Amino acid sequence: MVQERLSNDEFFTKLTSLLSAATAAQKNSVYLTQKPLTPLAPPSVDSPRQLLIRATNGSSESAKKIKLATVVDADELDRFFAKYAEVCKANMGSLKKRDRKKRKERMRKKGAAAATATATPTA
Repeated sequence: MVQERLSNDEFFTKLTSLLSAATAAQKNSVYLTQKPLTPLAPPSVDSPRQLLIRATNGSSESAKKIKLATVVDADELDRFFAKYAEVCKANMGSLKKRDRKKRKERMRKKGAAAATATATPTA
């Protein structure tokens, strides 16, 4: 199944609405991915590299799932990522922050165990 690729401006418009719709109260996720686009034909020496950018709301229900994709040429990357960062920073404030309590507790325990191991003198 080939996914429709949007122009960069359309992608940013729809990404803004996707990020603003996914609030912490709704418990939605937004997945952003990027990878090099491999051409179907053998690449020539002068063919420009392209990057495939995708965004999805991560819904398991196919009726509610939203998928966005766009292709960015190598010469447009700087402009694209400046706008991409601007859109993401502006709209990610409503998303739930990751819970890192377990990781912090594990690090504290490791730090305490390492401190007691170095504090005990060897005879």
